[in-house]
Amino acid sequence: MVVDDASSDESVAQIKRVADSRVHLLQRYVPNAHTGKGDVLNFALDYICQTAIRQHLSFEKVIIGVIDADAQLADNALQRLNAYFSSPQTNVTQMRVKMYPRFKNQLQVLQDIEFFSINHMAQIMRMYTRTVGLSGNGQFFRLQPIITEIGLHPWGNALLDDYELTIKMMLKRIYVDYMTDTYVYQEALTSTKRFIRQRSRWVQGDLNYLKYLPKVVSSRILSRTQKLGIYYFLLQPWLNFLADIAIIVLTTIAVTHWHVLYGKLPPITFVIVMVGLAGFSLFWGIIFGLFYRHDLFHYNEPRIKQRRLVLLPIGISYMYVILFFSIIIAFWRWCFHQNSWIKTEHGKNVS
Repeated sequence: MVVDDASSDESVAQIKRVADSRVHLLQRYVPNAHTGKGDVLNFALDYICQTAIRQHLSFEKVIIGVIDADAQLADNALQRLNAYFSSPQTNVTQMRVKMYPRFKNQLQVLQDIEFFSINHMAQIMRMYTRTVGLSGNGQFFRLQPIITEIGLHPWGNALLDDYELTIKMMLKRIYVDYMTDTYVYQEALTSTKRFIRQRSRWVQGDLNYLKYLPKVVSSRILSRTQKLGIYYFLLQPWLNFLADIAIIVLTTIAVTHWHVLYGKLPPITFVIVMVGLAGFSLFWGIIFGLFYRHDLFHYNEPRIKQRRLVLLPIGISYMYVILFFSIIIAFWRWCFHQNSWIKTEHGKNVS
């Protein structure tokens, strides 16, 4: 099912050129279009349910996958999905996410390491606490339990529809599994402006989830560990804001007052102190860079250029300074209840 949400590019024309009876083009038109991804997904789900009923298909045997328009599954993805859903006990899984390896600039490399390695490690830790979160792209679930427990329209109008559905599932004892041995590709943004715009929507979506806090706190279904995982997710915008302030302030002090230390310390001591400070600020960038390099090698993904590899620790350590602007935008929109969907363009022919 390909859903066109009243796009203004050539998406519909390209889809219609695909000569395959298995492809179903669903179209939404203004003024009913552009109301958020949740509405688009619910629109498609209505069609799928009606089709399943007409064809006398059991909802237990209907598997729903959500893939972005610019995405592509890894070669072994369908094999792994078939193996996962062959067990009737499995309900929901989220794939690992990776950016297409045709990087045009360093920003795309940083997005790849964020998703393919850093977020991957976070999801693995969440597996042990049963708090794995849906990531929007590359999520798959069995239709019956979702319809029964969540409803015919499981997605809401939240700016982060994926994590909203995650919370709804957890409150109904439906937990998300994570597929570590396959992944889905998606297009990384090349523009810093669009990158900040995208992340501001994500941060604001996180802030909007505070409305679920009373349900989470009072829930007798969620364990203490699961609640702590959700609390940490809800706290991330505030923690990131404080961390960015600390980085900016400390970096400014270091740049503007280095001569004070140079005048008071012996040259060798000054060099040791400055190298120590630089090493401390780049520590996690170096660690994540090494993990990323290992992941690319392990999955036979194209290596990145040596120059970009050297710059990785600096980019990783200071990428969140760039995101400081997205946090400011998100808090501003959240305070003034501006909850319109911020569209992020990935390319000319992607809807």
